[in-house]
Amino acid sequence: MVIIDAEGRVVVCNRAAREILKVLPQEIMGRNLKDLLPESFAFRVLDTEEPLWGEKVSLRGKIFLTNQDPIFSEEQLVGAVVSFQDMTGLDSLALELESMKKLNREWEAIFDSSYDEIFVTDGQGYAVRVNRACERFYGVKTEELIGKHVKELERQGLFSPNVTSQALAEKKRVTSMQNTKGGQKLVVTSNPVFDDAGNIIRVVTNSRDITELSNLKQRLEETEKLVDSYRNKIAELHKERLNFGEDIVYASTPMKDILNIVEKVAAVDSTVLIEGESGVGKGLIAARIHKLSKRASRPFITVNCGAIPETLMESELFGYEAGAFTGARREGKKGLIEMANGGTIFFDEIGDLPLNLQVKLLHVIQEKRMKRIGGTQDVQIDIRIITATNRNLRHLVNENKFREDLFYRLNVIPIVIPPLRHRKEDIRKLVNRFLDVCNARYDMNKRVSPETLTVLEDYNWPGNVREVENLMERLTVTVDGNEILPGHLPEYLYWEQSKKGKVMVLDLCGLKSATEEVEKQLLKKALTQFHNTYKMAEALDVNQSTVVRKMRRYGLFDDSNLKTGKS
Repeated sequence: MVIIDAEGRVVVCNRAAREILKVLPQEIMGRNLKDLLPESFAFRVLDTEEPLWGEKVSLRGKIFLTNQDPIFSEEQLVGAVVSFQDMTGLDSLALELESMKKLNREWEAIFDSSYDEIFVTDGQGYAVRVNRACERFYGVKTEELIGKHVKELERQGLFSPNVTSQALAEKKRVTSMQNTKGGQKLVVTSNPVFDDAGNIIRVVTNSRDITELSNLKQRLEETEKLVDSYRNKIAELHKERLNFGEDIVYASTPMKDILNIVEKVAAVDSTVLIEGESGVGKGLIAARIHKLSKRASRPFITVNCGAIPETLMESELFGYEAGAFTGARREGKKGLIEMANGGTIFFDEIGDLPLNLQVKLLHVIQEKRMKRIGGTQDVQIDIRIITATNRNLRHLVNENKFREDLFYRLNVIPIVIPPLRHRKEDIRKLVNRFLDVCNARYDMNKRVSPETLTVLEDYNWPGNVREVENLMERLTVTVDGNEILPGHLPEYLYWEQSKKGKVMVLDLCGLKSATEEVEKQLLKKALTQFHNTYKMAEALDVNQSTVVRKMRRYGLFDDSNLKTGKS
């Protein structure tokens, strides 16, 4: 502090001021203060006679805050008091404080924007901080929770059970399921925070809404039970079909030879690989092997490797233990392999089995045991394995898409079923058999004419036996009369026949009208393709004049769309 007179001369200067101005006591007294301060210092109190507060000045590398107050005696200005306060460290402290405020605002925003609830209590269980998520869970404002004890909130029915109190009592992290007043289901984790002396000073609780997840899990469990019910029902129906159902219909020598082999292999438990195109009846052969075996009274389980999604294949085949993965049934589930224990399991389309599961299947074949997903104990397995494929497994082995060791394990007894086009003798019997089945099913009395049978026997049947079955059901349902005639057959059968003989005669009619119809259709096709009578004549192997004459006769001649020149 410095006191000056009305002329600006120093009359009083304390030690702190002398240290700031770097002068000795005898050097400052009586000197003008303006001579001791830097030019940047605004020294105006003697001129304005008004106090000046909060002025900043830089003196010898430090920042000072100065105040200038005038002194009056009987309303006459007689001097002034000038004070200096060192602010050097306060600016950085102010910046640091502002930075902390900004950081605190950011943490507040993060805290409140969390979708999960964050509930903080002190060491006694009184709420000190709660984020906005609680309003969604409990239907109350955060301000109504602050200062309340968690036991009081539990008595109000906001949530149950009180997990914070459990963490306080047990002095460790506690996780539990919690129900809220709003009907939500939460998974809650309470973490106690300790001081250096081991006392709990805070409990931080995190709560996540799993209401929808819980509902989905419940629906999944119900679906799993329904699937099991359907699976058991299908197994029962399949067993009924094995006991009372379809005999294999055949008349050809290749099928007789195959069924002789079937009777032989049914007596043993050797692994069988059935090969053939789609629809040839691989599943019926597999079922017949089971029906004739000593396992006939035990389960016959069919697995279509191409129909089950790869992500579900492992759990479907091997099952899982309780809690093996999220969404797993709490009691676990048997896999299809385990369900077939004591009986036969039939892997259809085995070529579509993923490589990682091929290894596990090979282990089942070799070791006669398996583990469920998430399990630690082996399950002993006694099953007969039959596989089928419409693909060339040897080629898949060469392409590294199928394990060679598994191929040789499965290919112990190969059975190759020829396609229907290579055993024409079976077609007539299959047609009549499926017609009988459809007549009985729909209470009808349909029959196939001899001409229709001839057409059907000449067809190549790319869909094999399954195509015959589907076509006969279609004809039984759609044909109005009791006799199925060639004209009732779909066009694609005629197209196949026309590729062989060019012209297909479906029924008897007058020779003249038939000739005219053929001429008319040929002219129409030639006209559509060429639009030129000379080119049409060349394609039809007649004179151009003949083409023109016959087109006029059948009303096909149109000068606007036809060229009669040779070009």
